[in-house]
Amino acid sequence: MAHESETVVVLTVGNKLRSDDRAGLLFGELLREFSTVLVFEGGDAPESITGQIQRAQPDCILIVDALDFRGKPGEIKCIEAREITETGTSTHVSLKLLISYLDSATGARIYILGIQPKTLELGSNLSYEVSKSIRDKINAIKTHPAGVLSVINELNSPRVSVNVSLDMH
Repeated sequence: MAHESETVVVLTVGNKLRSDDRAGLLFGELLREFSTVLVFEGGDAPESITGQIQRAQPDCILIVDALDFRGKPGEIKCIEAREITETGTSTHVSLKLLISYLDSATGARIYILGIQPKTLELGSNLSYEVSKSIRDKINAIKTHPAGVLSVINELNSPRVSVNVSLDMH
């Protein structure tokens, strides 16, 4: 559980040219419009900004990315990073490797906000389902007294290990 006095960093991951893979990036763009939380855009090379994240000395890191967890398009899950197992390959650094590095470099608690994509075809438009889901989640964060912390504090229950396929990137 995250607390208001903690330093929270949001790291967005995705590729602007692959439809729903840009879901994390849109989440970050919309969050920046009203929140004072530090948002770092990692794009398709999130490992390139780990130094900036480390300098922010976060207590908590929320990584936002399109993840195939076999849900409905646009479904969003907040998962403790240690519950992630990976299958497949990725065009950017392994999420598990990134999490492991950030954990050892910062000691922060790390969570993943995974957004189930509908399509990852080339193109800059998000699917309707993913776009609507992100905007609904952002609106919920705007109106919640805890802001972005509400996402972390409402971890999906019951807690189960989530196997995500990363061959979409």
